[in-house]
Amino acid sequence: MGVFHCFIQRIAFLALCLYGFSLQDVNAQGVENSHLNEPCGFATVIDQLEVQYPGFKLKFDAQTVKLLKSEPIIESRKKRITDTIFYYDTIYTVPVVFHVLYNVANENLNDSLLISQLEVLNRDFNRRNPDSVKTRGIFKSRAGSARIQFVLASVDPNGVATNGMIHKPTTRATFGSSTGQLADAMKASATAGDDPWDPTKYLNIWVCDLSVNNQDNLLGYAFPPYGHPSWTSGSWVADSRQGVVLHYKVVGMNNPRATGAIAASNMGRCAVHEVGHFLGLRHIWADDQNMANKCNLDDYIDDTPLQGIGAGFTCNLGGNTCIESKNDMPDMFENYMDYSTEACQNIFTKQQVSMMRKSITEYRVDLPIKMDIITKLRIFDTVVYNEILIYPKSNSKKVMVEVKNEDVLDQLEVQFFTMLGQAITEPIAIKKNETLVDTESWATGAYVARLVRSSDGKVIRQQKLFVE
Repeated sequence: MGVFHCFIQRIAFLALCLYGFSLQDVNAQGVENSHLNEPCGFATVIDQLEVQYPGFKLKFDAQTVKLLKSEPIIESRKKRITDTIFYYDTIYTVPVVFHVLYNVANENLNDSLLISQLEVLNRDFNRRNPDSVKTRGIFKSRAGSARIQFVLASVDPNGVATNGMIHKPTTRATFGSSTGQLADAMKASATAGDDPWDPTKYLNIWVCDLSVNNQDNLLGYAFPPYGHPSWTSGSWVADSRQGVVLHYKVVGMNNPRATGAIAASNMGRCAVHEVGHFLGLRHIWADDQNMANKCNLDDYIDDTPLQGIGAGFTCNLGGNTCIESKNDMPDMFENYMDYSTEACQNIFTKQQVSMMRKSITEYRVDLPIKMDIITKLRIFDTVVYNEILIYPKSNSKKVMVEVKNEDVLDQLEVQFFTMLGQAITEPIAIKKNETLVDTESWATGAYVARLVRSSDGKVIRQQKLFVE
């Protein structure tokens, strides 16, 4: 099989939320580190293998392109999902258990911080975050609500009542690793951690010290669902390793331990990022730091723009690392799956939502409690619906009203009048891109269609049309 192939199978695209590097501090010490601007620990692993096996990096890049660009893989991973916002008929409720491991009292987080973290997850996954208004206009129509809620487990695997929060002392001063690899010691009692509750039925979140030499470099990580097509097989791990790991200093809102270099990571969004990985999402730039062309790979999500690198913990309004010949857009630094400052993050896209829900229904099928609700489905296609059109449908006694995505969200109404100004319909709410209006009872002749924004009465379009 060969050394290269064996290592390719074993390299995990580890989803690390490695916030918290302080470039100023490192430079002051005269330390060189080529990955300070590439915080994902995957790059470190690749460099280690390059030292051990010269030429590995070139072979790895070529193999990655061959794997991810092959036609069968594209068909299975990159099926185009219509740019859609779903008001789903099912809400998924995920039971959560926190395993708080502490060596000193400061690491034993108060339950209020854990509850706060749960509130952040529910808020951000369901588009209830107050800073959603900061999403740039160009991306607003792409924002989605996952209809996934997270609750503290009320019953343990043995059927005993619980509050879903475990506090356990450990003999380990830290669970961090200086080798660039993750030992997962926190996930087993035998290694001074805590055994997971059935990972197929609970979301296990381990809270512990991940520092190395008192440096808060690694703030969290998670593995994707086993068998998920958006990830190579090297990133799939057994059930016993599934779950989310968080550095104790960044759990919850306004954690007083988030100071210094990680002060900006005090909004609880490292957990949001990692649960995104747990539900199948890749980094928005597709983890291709080692590719010659950093725009060559994708995250398999069509409504996130191509992006060459992570945002580097900035909110760069002018950032556009991949220039596309058609429908070019800037980098979406607002996305929870980017490496931007937590204060910049405020959006999962509709297709990311679709991916996460698909992960639940196909790869984590025993995890959620399902609650059926009666809702409506509204579909928006940003590629097709880019103008307002009002026209009679051929061979049909109907008039078609087509509007753009952002117009749907503006709560428009259409009303029809005779040429003398007499209303022949009541105002009709526009709830999707295509609305058909029945003209069966109308006499042949000319009419006027008036499209109005209901919030302020502004006329968006007034148009004459002839109905036969």
